[in-house]
Amino acid sequence: MKKMRLAGLLLLAPLALLSGCAGGVPLSFTANWYRNTALGSSINDTHEELVYSVTFTPEEDKEGIQAEYDTGTYTTSLTNTNVTLSDGTTTEGYIYTTELSISGRYRLGSEVSETFQDHITSTVSFLRVTDGLRPVESHKEVVSTSASVSNPETLEGAFMTYHYTYDVSYDASLSTATATYTDLTEGEDGATPEPDVREYNIEGDTTFLDNEQILFALRGLNLSSAPSFRTINTVMGVVSTVATSSASMSPTAVKESVEFTMDGTAVDGEIDAIELDLAYTTKPSGQPQTLVYAATTDPANNTYRNVLLRMEVPVSNSLGTLVYRLTDATFANK
Repeated sequence: MKKMRLAGLLLLAPLALLSGCAGGVPLSFTANWYRNTALGSSINDTHEELVYSVTFTPEEDKEGIQAEYDTGTYTTSLTNTNVTLSDGTTTEGYIYTTELSISGRYRLGSEVSETFQDHITSTVSFLRVTDGLRPVESHKEVVSTSASVSNPETLEGAFMTYHYTYDVSYDASLSTATATYTDLTEGEDGATPEPDVREYNIEGDTTFLDNEQILFALRGLNLSSAPSFRTINTVMGVVSTVATSSASMSPTAVKESVEFTMDGTAVDGEIDAIELDLAYTTKPSGQPQTLVYAATTDPANNTYRNVLLRMEVPVSNSLGTLVYRLTDATFANK
């Protein structure tokens, strides 16, 4: 799955993955995406829409190939639904979707590539906080353009566009995950490779989350410490443990400067927030991703719903950083 690994490094990998064991304790989630955070089991009439601007900060004094991106858009949607499990039973849960659209170019000296259009979508269904946000299934489609070498002699062949889907389904007991990687890039004969199907044993004491729900699920955690959970490491093809910051540093309380519209009302200034990093704990550690979430204002009147305010994602080959900032939020009216 080489192409998937390369493409996953570029844009919207939702976390940096860590190796580890499955020991530990389950996480306790709270429905912080509601004004009343106690509504963990009452999820009807849930509808949330978030919009982010995506800008690019290039690496200073970068030699060799360089990247430039136009301002992109990242949107997320959360709704309640009746979720069907693998055994045919139905229960209440959520559907969470995301979409990233961004264009850009590569530059090498005076050479500039044609504009590429990257597009990444995902959909994941999972259960309520009373069920530990247990994942049911997810689907992701990626069209992503990535530099293939750091110091090419010419721009031709220095980058590639990857197109693939990645689907994961879980059995009703959350003991097994079946992941299917499908390369949609046509070869010279017009054919595409056969899908790569892998089965994972995901039993363990610690909480397991699907990759596509992680950014959302972190809103439901107490981030005063550094909680950990497990997920599928799509790079290594194993189930790995993920921690929210390094072992020596917990998430940090900060004042975050914001400028967005919340339910039609402008929010402009500084609000209380929690900043954390996601990074490999093993060598090589890779570049950490930075996430900033609004802090809980009052469990019974949680104004900003612990929403993700800012995300910084390094681009592969140390070309720079994509910065996501919240611009518009329509929260569930409950």
